[in-house]
Amino acid sequence: MARRAAASSEYFSGNLRRLCATQPSVSAICRDIGINRQQFERYLTGAAMPSAHNLRRICAYFSLDEAQLLAGPPVSGSRPIDRDSLADLSPFAQALRSQPGELPLLRNYCGTYQYHFLTPSWPGQIQVSVLQIYERERRILTRYLGRVRDPIYGTVTRSRFDGQAVLRGDRIFLMEYSRGVTDSFAQTILFPAHRHSANYITGMAFGIGWHPHRSPFASHLILRRLRPNQSLQEAVAQCGLYAPDSRALDPIVRNQFAQGPAPYVAGHL
Repeated sequence: MARRAAASSEYFSGNLRRLCATQPSVSAICRDIGINRQQFERYLTGAAMPSAHNLRRICAYFSLDEAQLLAGPPVSGSRPIDRDSLADLSPFAQALRSQPGELPLLRNYCGTYQYHFLTPSWPGQIQVSVLQIYERERRILTRYLGRVRDPIYGTVTRSRFDGQAVLRGDRIFLMEYSRGVTDSFAQTILFPAHRHSANYITGMAFGIGWHPHRSPFASHLILRRLRPNQSLQEAVAQCGLYAPDSRALDPIVRNQFAQGPAPYVAGHL
């Protein structure tokens, strides 16, 4: 039993060193995980094993489970263990991993927002949807909820996109995916908000129109942060289509679209 524990400690420290070698800074890793640097060094050298709580935090940071991090023995001369070899993640999935110092900045944007954009499916109308930004297992995730009643046919169309937020080059990227009859991807790029205007965030939305054709489009957008005590049910009830001059829209939102361009829609060849 003691021999097995020693082997697990050796495998763990070796795997941890290889994982840390893929990151720019061990100090940044410690800050993001919330573990003392001196204690973390003991894990790296094999002088100590983390508590169950700290082990879970380390696994969450590297997107691994405990069995993967304790697996061994490490292969001599092999390339550093990274997220491809241990978690079988694609290069794109690796690119979504948090960078040093990113998580504390993105936490400032957690909350529920109204998501306003111009839709090619209903020209001349502003579509209002709901966007939730939240943290789970040290990742900033997103959930987009849309609900629109067609003004002509009266049919209700619902949509849901789940995604992840990353901060790259002073821009916030929301990479979103919808699973349904026809799977789809979307992307939102946001300009980080200044402190005095944190309740409103502007950017661009890229997606696929609903009808008459599933054409790619791009639109300016603005997010408006909702009150913390406002229920999700209430927020979804406000989803729909609005005229650009509708008094039901926030004045800052109306001004954003007052002289804005129509959405760009890609046509068929």
